[in-house]
Amino acid sequence: MGAFKRRIMLVLAAGAGGALLLAGCGGGDSPTPSSTSSGTGSPAASSAATGTKVTATEKEFSITLSTTTFTPGVYTFEVVNQGTMLHNLTIKGPGVDTQASPNVQAGATGQVTVTLQQGSYELWCSLDNHKALGMDTTIQVG
Repeated sequence: MGAFKRRIMLVLAAGAGGALLLAGCGGGDSPTPSSTSSGTGSPAASSAATGTKVTATEKEFSITLSTTTFTPGVYTFEVVNQGTMLHNLTIKGPGVDTQASPNVQAGATGQVTVTLQQGSYELWCSLDNHKALGMDTTIQVG
């Protein structure tokens, strides 16, 4: 029985070591492609093209922009939630097929970066019925 126990312990130790080795390999490989993917995806787009900053102050139930004059170019809308509920900022218009900030908790901030072309854009909070309650505005670029 002593040899049998030693064999089981060796098998368990080898299995645990192999699992750690695989986890280490998976963990080492995983961040690099994720970082690369993320870098190629939206984070790189937003960090490479931060653009002109516009503050979008949101609260129940309004959106106030820090500027009302827009020319074509890259803009980063910083969403400042001064309300008590969860909000976001969604944008749609020429060349922008509905992009949204993350949902922003009360007292927190988030952002969305878009390239605006000449034309009309709608900005709204897409959560629940916030748009119908007044969290909706239009800007003209040009």
